[in-house]
Amino acid sequence: MSTNNNMPQSYNDRASSTGEADVGVDPASGSFFSADYKRHEDLKAMLDSNKDNLKLEAMKRIIGMVAKGKDASDLFPAVVKNVVSKNIEVKKLVYVYLVRYAEEQQDLALLSISTFQRGLKDPNQLIRASALRVLSSIRVPVITPIMMLAIRESVTDMSPFVRKTAAHAIPKIYSLDPEQKEFCIEIIEKLLSDKTTLVIGSAVMAFEEVCPEKIDLIHKNYRKLCNLLVDVEEWGQLVIINMLTRYARTQFVNPNRYGEHMDNERFYESEHSSQEDQTPVTPEAPKSFTMDSDHRLLLRNTKPLLQSRNSSVVMAVAQLYHHVAPKTEVGAVAKPLVRLLRSHREIQSIVLSNIATMTTTRKEFAHLSSMRHRPTGRGLVRSM
Repeated sequence: MSTNNNMPQSYNDRASSTGEADVGVDPASGSFFSADYKRHEDLKAMLDSNKDNLKLEAMKRIIGMVAKGKDASDLFPAVVKNVVSKNIEVKKLVYVYLVRYAEEQQDLALLSISTFQRGLKDPNQLIRASALRVLSSIRVPVITPIMMLAIRESVTDMSPFVRKTAAHAIPKIYSLDPEQKEFCIEIIEKLLSDKTTLVIGSAVMAFEEVCPEKIDLIHKNYRKLCNLLVDVEEWGQLVIINMLTRYARTQFVNPNRYGEHMDNERFYESEHSSQEDQTPVTPEAPKSFTMDSDHRLLLRNTKPLLQSRNSSVVMAVAQLYHHVAPKTEVGAVAKPLVRLLRSHREIQSIVLSNIATMTTTRKEFAHLSSMRHRPTGRGLVRSM
């Protein structure tokens, strides 16, 4: 029986007979990474060209690869040369790439230190901030003095975006060289005195990571932090509220201290006890409590954040009220907590866990205990 030699070959047969690899046009595609293909040669050629439009296109494709999780580290030498590009768009993308790979390619990044230092003087605030981010991403102790000088200059920069980047760089230099803690505290003190909402959240974050025990740094900035809180971005609000909760618990008098003992006695006494059998009230119990004005300022300025769209901010304010608010005002967090129970299951579990804790420690939350038995909660809710 003869075979038909004129039968058309399949695509796989043709590929195996010719030995050619399937190469995609898009370097971010999976077929681009073939063993027989010289990786990224076209991108390197574009980066070496004299045309800004080709460099920009190459950088866009490279950033796209990085965003998709592809390894573009072998392009570092070709990319770092373009940090001196006159095209602002190219330079921005180059710095985005360098921030990602500076820690992995430390030797090559060190060769461009002088270029990054010049970037700190660039007229564009984004370039100055990006240069500082790249410098702080190079985890080499030998350049610590250069980083310290760059941070010191950036703290006094006219742009709040650059000052914010300086605040983010402080924990990095502290983790690289803990002996520079005094320098970091000095810079944090300057940043905490900043009146810009863009900076203050990052400054508090640096404070919490480097020197949370230096509570004296907060004293003179406390009222400003309370007044700016509503205008700070959401994750900055979260950091500040958590810090102020800790501050209030250590610096202010517990507003429920005087009535707590008497309330517990009334809560546990028998319903059938006669009026005559009740223990007379001690002279210390009815002491009046006058809340400090700064304590009241904190409660007043955090209350609007119970309506925040960020569930973490709402939970942070609820935690603050739970710890430092008078028992007559704690009920204000009930409705916002119930509102969070309409969110995703992950958020529901966290909120319900906190409600369970609150209902067991404060009678003011007793009416919320019914929320722990919502029919939509299934086994996780019932277990609480």
